[in-house]
Amino acid sequence: MSFELSTLFAIGIGYLVILFGIAFITEKGWIPERIVRHPIVYVLSLGVFASVWSYFAATGNAFRDGFGYLAPFIGISLAFLLSPIFLRPILNLTKTYQLSSLADLLAFRYRSPWAGTLTTLVMMMGVMPLLSLQIEAVANIVGLLSPDASQTTLALSFCILITLFAIFFGTGKGSGRERHEGLVMTIAFESLVKLIALLLVGGFAVYTGFGSMDAMDQWLREQPELLRRLKEPAAPGTFQVMVLVFFTAAVATPQMFYMTFHENNHPRALTIASWGLPLYFLLLSLPVLPILWAGLKAGSANPMEYYTVTLGMDYGSELFTLIGFVGGLSAASGLIIVITLALSTMCLNHLILPVWQPTAKQDIYRWLLWKRRLLITALIWGGFLFYYMPSDNQSIRAVSNIGLIGSLQFLPAIIALLYWPRGNKKGFMAGLAFGTAIWFLFLVLPVITGTNFVTLGDLNTREIVALSLVCNVAMFMLVSVMTRSSKEERISADICSVDNLRRQRRAGLRASSPQEFISQLTKPLGERTATREVMQALRDLNMERQDTRPHSLRLLRSRLEANLSGLLGPAIAHDLIDRFLPFSSNSEPGTTDVTTIEGRIEAYRSNLSGMASDLDNLRRYHRQILMELPLGVCSLGPEDQIVMWNHAMETLTGLNSDEAVGLHISEIGQPWFSLINNFRSAESAHLHKQSVNVQGNKRYISLHKAVIEKSASRRIRQDGVIVLLEDLTETELLEEELAHSERLASIGRLAAGVAHEIGNPITGIACLAQNIRDETQNDELRTMARQIIEQTDRTSRIVQSLVNFAHSGSYNKTERRREVVSITECIEEAITLVSLNKKGKEIRFDVQCSDDARLLGDSQQLLQILVNLINNARDASPQGSTIGIECERIAASVQVSVSDEGTGIPDELRDRVFEPFFTTKEPGDGTGLGLALVYSLVENLDGHIDIMAASERQDYPGTRVILSFPCYDENTRDG
Repeated sequence: MSFELSTLFAIGIGYLVILFGIAFITEKGWIPERIVRHPIVYVLSLGVFASVWSYFAATGNAFRDGFGYLAPFIGISLAFLLSPIFLRPILNLTKTYQLSSLADLLAFRYRSPWAGTLTTLVMMMGVMPLLSLQIEAVANIVGLLSPDASQTTLALSFCILITLFAIFFGTGKGSGRERHEGLVMTIAFESLVKLIALLLVGGFAVYTGFGSMDAMDQWLREQPELLRRLKEPAAPGTFQVMVLVFFTAAVATPQMFYMTFHENNHPRALTIASWGLPLYFLLLSLPVLPILWAGLKAGSANPMEYYTVTLGMDYGSELFTLIGFVGGLSAASGLIIVITLALSTMCLNHLILPVWQPTAKQDIYRWLLWKRRLLITALIWGGFLFYYMPSDNQSIRAVSNIGLIGSLQFLPAIIALLYWPRGNKKGFMAGLAFGTAIWFLFLVLPVITGTNFVTLGDLNTREIVALSLVCNVAMFMLVSVMTRSSKEERISADICSVDNLRRQRRAGLRASSPQEFISQLTKPLGERTATREVMQALRDLNMERQDTRPHSLRLLRSRLEANLSGLLGPAIAHDLIDRFLPFSSNSEPGTTDVTTIEGRIEAYRSNLSGMASDLDNLRRYHRQILMELPLGVCSLGPEDQIVMWNHAMETLTGLNSDEAVGLHISEIGQPWFSLINNFRSAESAHLHKQSVNVQGNKRYISLHKAVIEKSASRRIRQDGVIVLLEDLTETELLEEELAHSERLASIGRLAAGVAHEIGNPITGIACLAQNIRDETQNDELRTMARQIIEQTDRTSRIVQSLVNFAHSGSYNKTERRREVVSITECIEEAITLVSLNKKGKEIRFDVQCSDDARLLGDSQQLLQILVNLINNARDASPQGSTIGIECERIAASVQVSVSDEGTGIPDELRDRVFEPFFTTKEPGDGTGLGLALVYSLVENLDGHIDIMAASERQDYPGTRVILSFPCYDENTRDG
């Protein structure tokens, strides 16, 4: 059975067109986001690692190694099962600092562009054989299915289509930082295709090759040599070495690092992958043995590595042959796309940008885009050229294993990155160079040339692998211990180490605002790029452009460096930020940002256990005490920056904790800056009852402080001061109220005495007036005498009212007079009495009163009420203004209002004007008793008093006092 080349070509082109379509509709947003971002899609995209080694080479491995063929599946699965201690810390670093490759990560950790360059070069040596292997596998299966076809033609067409796909759907806008959801969806689809294809071919092997599971088992029992080979243990160390190689490949190969970390859309996705990916590889491994046995049973003359494709042909099934062919295409194409995309970024960041960078006048994004596209093309076609090298005598297994063994050289550096902060760049590069040299000379070079130029006794592959790894580790540790790490290396080591929560140092910046960040970065990046990057960093941090807090500026600087790392690589980004956004020269390199430490502890606390968890709970308990303390707590760092600002301080100052933390003390505004700053520099540790004005209200604050001396610890040298603020305003107001009550009581007793003393002269005056009235015949004198008697009676009643008020606070209602009172007459008399004061202002009166407005009560009390209200209105009104007096009957009540054209009474004082001795007049102009007496008199007349603000009545801009009384008519009965 054979196929026409045109048929295979059409199937291949059709399959790749489907991949283009999936990527296109995903990028257009035609697939729902809940599907595109589903963790299962992420897990399937990680199946890109299952390339030709799992689809083709696994059958050959199973024949030679028996159950040892499971070593690669176990190795990659073990890496994800251990993701909490191996993968998740790396994911946190890559997301925080925008690191898209292992070269970026190692360059960031060891603060050396040479670390990234060496890593990239070693990666290229290991990856180029893998790229050529994918092309070779596709060409070989075409040659098996169509013997007369030109393998080169299909391989060439295959490379062209893969190049186009990688360029259009892998480079995006050229920044290198964005996720490629179309690419991820396509790779997930390919992983699903090769899994389904492998399972279908496995089912075909069982039920067509053997007829049933029992028949396969019976056939296997009849093959003792095959059973022996299956169960025979591999050579000592072989299985373990392969497990270790594929364990490391989960991080150290470009395609897995890129898909695992750069294309991760949520930390939860990695949690799903920790069991989902092992399940995927378990399913991939299940059909391998049935396919192998079915091919052996059929006596296939084809290489057993390609049984997955040729099994259908051996049993006369075109359908399953084509299914196997499509699965092989998916296994090869997905790996090529992702490897070239990841490796192009590494080459750009660590081989090209260190020696050739765009100028500030160029469009950096476009420049990077085209360089990345050229690199993708060069890598794919480099793999195509590598395909023609003399490696015909090498199997797929040998080439794939040797390429992956190269990634094993990064295992010491990855473990040290997380768990050995002592390691430095000199040790890393020495160990990597030594181990890689052994790997290249004794494993790679023979594959490339087909000849062993260098021999090392009788060592086999696994022994060479072990030797290279041991030499790598030994050199790494020896050189690291014997040499010193730079200050920047130590800082990076602290950042990367999973057991060290020390982070960003607290230091000042020369740039004092985001606008200055833009100005400084314009020099290397150009104004357009600098503005775009700074604005993007502000959006990432949810910061305002006007935010100039030192803590915020440090965060902005760190975020800018992280974003530029994704754009230009960590080495270039770090150098650029250090040169154009440096820290101030007087900053302390050893101090630590406490806020950042606590943020990192909160993010890491789910990984704490045992004593560490107990200590964290104790820390949280003590912090909660400080945050909930009813006293305001303000902790200042060594540069007068706020480190803690508890809830009581938020209530007291109105400044939120999130806004306050990181501010310089001078930025919190008045009066708090002056209060805290003056107290901080004072010698006394306590300051009692300081009066401050807060938004027009007086508050009383007591302050206490404690100085934090520098710690003896070498890790944290944090000094500063803690200031406690105690709000005594309520206590002070209560004390003033008690004192005021005491004064009222004293004044009441004084008023009673004064009223008694005044009563005697008033009685004498009344007697003399009566004598004049009775003894004289002069009508004018008699009229004046009667007026004197009326006024002395009124004065007596006022004095008696004062006595009663001093004794009980209100009039004695059992002794009040009950008479029909004409309100109009009382208003006229009140105006007459007020007008007698010639020293008062010239005021006009506008009186509008109903004649039938009457009430039952004491006319003298009503008169006294009106005189007080009219006097107050005149005092509040400007010269020549008008006082309006209205009186109208409304249903069963009568309403009297007095309105002035003054400035009005503030809302916050309206409820206090009826308190005794409260006045808004200048000292000496009022006693504060007038409205208090009015209030009592109105209540005595069974009335109600209310005060309206100016905004409630537009015709008079001042104050309007409204009195309401029960109206009297003929049907009213004196109760």
